[in-house]
Amino acid sequence: MAYSKEIYEKALTEIKMRRSAAERSAENRCKELYKQCPDLKYIDEKLSETGTMLVKAFSSAPEDAEKILKKLKNTNSKLNKEKRAILTAMGLPEDYLDVHYNCKKCGDTGFYEERDDEKGVSYGTKLCSCHIELLKKLAGEEMALQTPLELSSFGDFDLSYYKDSKESYEQMKYIFETCVKYSQNFDLDSPSLLFYGRTGLGKTHLSLSIANEIIKKGYNVIYGSVNNFFSKIEYEKFNRGNDTYTLDLLCDADLLILDDLGMEFATAFTNSVLYTVINTRICKNLPTVISTNLSPDELRDKYHESIVSRIVGTFETLEFLGRDVRQSGN
Repeated sequence: MAYSKEIYEKALTEIKMRRSAAERSAENRCKELYKQCPDLKYIDEKLSETGTMLVKAFSSAPEDAEKILKKLKNTNSKLNKEKRAILTAMGLPEDYLDVHYNCKKCGDTGFYEERDDEKGVSYGTKLCSCHIELLKKLAGEEMALQTPLELSSFGDFDLSYYKDSKESYEQMKYIFETCVKYSQNFDLDSPSLLFYGRTGLGKTHLSLSIANEIIKKGYNVIYGSVNNFFSKIEYEKFNRGNDTYTLDLLCDADLLILDDLGMEFATAFTNSVLYTVINTRICKNLPTVISTNLSPDELRDKYHESIVSRIVGTFETLEFLGRDVRQSGN
């Protein structure tokens, strides 16, 4: 996936900060413990000297190198055994003085060497999964800045607007409670939701409220109108050399919220993109929330059956009822 230069730079800066923080923490632990137990400092100093001896071994004749390496191995084994015994006696874990990186795979560098040790083959340096996840998170946050999330919350959703009809009130009360529970219990196995009903019934409000709460949990949430997303994807494809930046974000987000499905100008291209996004997320078992003014039957009139069947067949469907809250004397 192609990210902007700014996103890459932010990710690398954060990864470097993680590594520095882990190394500083280890350094502080060492300083504190060396004061309590000078023997530990002596052992670590001896262990560090083996690096110089290794260089000497590799520059020696083969028969001498083998002897030096064997001696180093025995010395290191003995020193490490003594070190572990001291730490255990102090009630500390054996790796207490080691650097505890956030990612053991790459050591907080963001990169790792992909190898097949059995074949002795290296496939080169690759982006670590922690680096990829950070890029996705930062890209999602960048897109979220363009969304007015602060304008809606569950706290200011007023059910009294729907009291003109008992049926509407009961249905909207159920939908509201469902959305609250959805946010409270959200994880990557949560179901997808389809909000449908006439305009002005609170679909966007509850969508934004869900986004607000789930972002607080640390998930990567992408929210926006279908029309805006499709415009960006079309521009990237035809004006930026088949760039798939926005499309990849939609397909990979922990939660994708598509607002106003059906308001975009439908073309073969937009239908293809919609199918790709929905089908990819279903295959990855990632939850999606879609809001639309169209009923399931109207969706079938507008979109190909392959799209509608995936939405209606896999999404939990919630029909919004009532009068337009913007015209209810507010």
